Amino acid sequence: QNPHTHTHTHNTHYTQHTLPTYPLSLTCTIQPVMRVLIATLVLLAIFAASASATEYVVTPVQTSAQINAVVAALKPGDILTFSAGVYANVALKLNGLKGTKNAWIVIRGAAGALPVLTINTNAVFQANIDIGSGTSFVAIANLQLSQTGTRVYAGVKLHTGNNNILLEGLTIVNINGNGIDALNINSLTNIVIRDNIIASVGLKLL
Repeated sequence: QNPHTHTHTHNTHYTQHTLPTYPLSLTCTIQPVMRVLIATLVLLAIFAASASATEYVVTPVQTSAQINAVVAALKPGDILTFSAGVYANVALKLNGLKGTKNAWIVIRGAAGALPVLTINTNAVFQANIDIGSGTSFVAIANLQLSQTGTRVYAGVKLHTGNNNILLEGLTIVNINGNGIDALNINSLTNIVIRDNIIASVGLKLL
């Protein structure tokens, strides 16, 4: 099943929008404190530039494989919007996804909604959102992440070489591990983590 979008053009699966770009020039320091990632941000400049973007809209009837096929095809300036609902067994894989300084890739929940992405870690041993090595200029916003199962994994996993990543407006709950975790933290640059809710996370002792 192909992604559904709002469009009046036949035989296409996207619609063109103009979006403001995300903050472009950022510095931050990140340090692990009790295995929780904390970002101290210094915003140097926020630009109001805009970019033509292709928006893909997915729905809960689509599988993890179908949604990740859309993720893999995202190009600078593109937007992936999750419609309202619960996405069972959907784990996002951002494998080297790259936007640009002037055209961020945006993955977000629909306006006025908080779509829920949930996985069973006994069946899918990975994070709800796995931000693969080298991924850059990507914003992820307005989603709820949760897990069932007893295997330990993070809600969001950052990897070596990630840079210019924005995590904003996420609700991360019921995670049997870290809400947000990082591999090789010293290799990360310009990671912005703001206005998220993280609750009921950490190792659950039986």
